[in-house]
Amino acid sequence: MNNTLFMKTISYITLLFLCTSFCLTAQEQWEMIKDKDGIQVYLEEEGIYAFKTFKGITTIDGSIHDFVYTIFDLERYPNWGHNVKSASLLERIGDTLQIYYSIAKAPFPYKNRDGVYRNRFTWNKEKKELNVSIEVLDDYLEENDKYIRVSGNGYWKVKVAAKNKLEVTFLMQVDPGGAVPSWLANLFVEDTPYNTLINIKKTIAQHKNKKNHFNFIE
Repeated sequence: MNNTLFMKTISYITLLFLCTSFCLTAQEQWEMIKDKDGIQVYLEEEGIYAFKTFKGITTIDGSIHDFVYTIFDLERYPNWGHNVKSASLLERIGDTLQIYYSIAKAPFPYKNRDGVYRNRFTWNKEKKELNVSIEVLDDYLEENDKYIRVSGNGYWKVKVAAKNKLEVTFLMQVDPGGAVPSWLANLFVEDTPYNTLINIKKTIAQHKNKKNHFNFIE
């Protein structure tokens, strides 16, 4: 390889690296809006919906099995899910997939929201990291005129940092549907991650159990 070709190759690789780094940075421009009680809340402008994406990060005392048990325990979901009025199981396959229906409260005079949510549980043994995808299914159930159907997606990412110590990230991008005033939309994206995380911490602390065990987690 002559010097000219070598220099062109190096320049191309350098340019490709810089472009990739710039694109990745541009894709995720998070703004921290709250840092309280060990919980950091971030918002991001970009997304396929008109409303901002939110992300909450915290540390939870408990085992990875306690966390999975809490996500599966839909009866207690209204205790920790922000503004969740009710949740009911529609389908569950083993320990790695569940589909449930949930109703979320909205302030008067706005209609409550509903949605069908699918969780897929994936465990990375090497990283000791759990990913729980959150997907709102548009066509699983017919819409109910009493409620407004939401759209969206997100995830839980839970890394085992030490024994009974979890690093938790909760991210959602949601379109609440219907006509929503800006003040209500802002309340949703700011309050949901903080209140959800602070309440799930309390729920896990109250219901820790060494008998909680899921075979897909090794």
